[in-house]
Amino acid sequence: MSTEWPLRQQPDAPVLFARSLAADPGRLAFVVLDDDDEWFISDGSEYSDDMEFNRAQFGSLPLRDALARIPALAALAILPPGMAADWDPVRRTWLLSSVADSDDETEDQRHRQARIAAWPHPGSPVDEVQVSSGLAEIPADPATSPRAVRQVVREADGTWLFVGFEVPEAVEFETEALELEHVVRLYPDVVTVLAAAPLQVWDRANPHSPWEIVEG
Repeated sequence: MSTEWPLRQQPDAPVLFARSLAADPGRLAFVVLDDDDEWFISDGSEYSDDMEFNRAQFGSLPLRDALARIPALAALAILPPGMAADWDPVRRTWLLSSVADSDDETEDQRHRQARIAAWPHPGSPVDEVQVSSGLAEIPADPATSPRAVRQVVREADGTWLFVGFEVPEAVEFETEALELEHVVRLYPDVVTVLAAAPLQVWDRANPHSPWEIVEG
């Protein structure tokens, strides 16, 4: 077994951790990686304005200890800041979402503008896009095949649809909403098709093939 540290944050980085999980990690419900790349790991309880409640519900411990209690965190090494992941214990899969704004409107606006200013690609990093549901999942089992984007669709109104290889050709599928920057961080090889014009469809035969325009 590899002893290499799997996460980009330092092992001694502080983590906000639900106290109930120390005794029963099976109560894990979701995690949030905030805009400062810091972890919040919960049994389903939300952080609130009631500081007495927060002190009773949550504590701080080093990330190495959180990983020891919840090894499935290692699968989230690629999770970008500003995302959340719900834990599905039956499928042993993380279900991803882009985090909604916090209660600090001024800080949210500052961070949003900084993201937009730093964005080097067409469009906006905070644009909402649709992805096939499998692309919004990260399996905890390291033997599971990694997700990859098979098709990129630029709709007539300029919005985006990203379809994974887990979706067979010519079948209906469900989608999830993520922010464009989060899709690019999770699947960086889509960057080359972000200049696509509306009504264009780009496809590839396998995750290592070049993108080809098939419509538009």
